[in-house]
Amino acid sequence: MTPLSNGNAPVPAVYLIAIDTTSAADHVLEIACGLGKALGGPAELHVLHVISVANPAAMMGAATLAAPTEALEGGRGILDRACEVAAARFTGRIAGHLAAGDPWREIIQMASSLRADLVVVGTAGKTGLARMALGSVAESVVRHAGCPVLVVRPKDYHARVVPEIEPPCPDCISVQNETARAQLWCARHSMHHAHGRLHYELPKSFAEGTMLLRP
Repeated sequence: MTPLSNGNAPVPAVYLIAIDTTSAADHVLEIACGLGKALGGPAELHVLHVISVANPAAMMGAATLAAPTEALEGGRGILDRACEVAAARFTGRIAGHLAAGDPWREIIQMASSLRADLVVVGTAGKTGLARMALGSVAESVVRHAGCPVLVVRPKDYHARVVPEIEPPCPDCISVQNETARAQLWCARHSMHHAHGRLHYELPKSFAEGTMLLRP
């Protein structure tokens, strides 16, 4: 994601990070900050925490009267901590936002108001009828967002497999770890890959110190 230029200076990329009260929030921040660093260029990190309430107007009105509710105080604490964690990992501008209402709607509204280039949300990834593939909030954000959405979930190829997908081969994992991924498959799968796929790799020397020109 490369920020566009306004003619004078590059326009910062705007990342909106939605966090909740679960332990997944730290992982969401870690992934978002790492992504911003990897992509480079000027960027802004906007951290949003939404308090889920039926009557957000009444709650936010209470805050203006200097009588914040316990939920608002808790929300501010969560947001302050998240911004501190982000500041240790992200060198660009960081802003915290607190909202009250339907989480997915508030996330979409904030993304629209900021003209976000990317929205990052987390999900526990639980399966079943109660929580679908992405989780209700993440699924709604993906469906309604006006920009790309990155859904962060814990990495676990054993607990989250479905019957149609085989878990990773333990021997292949060992080979990948021992060779720093220079080799991908164990002896058995090197001879005949279980999924019948062909894997092509360029020779190590290809394009090193050279330029490929089209006639």
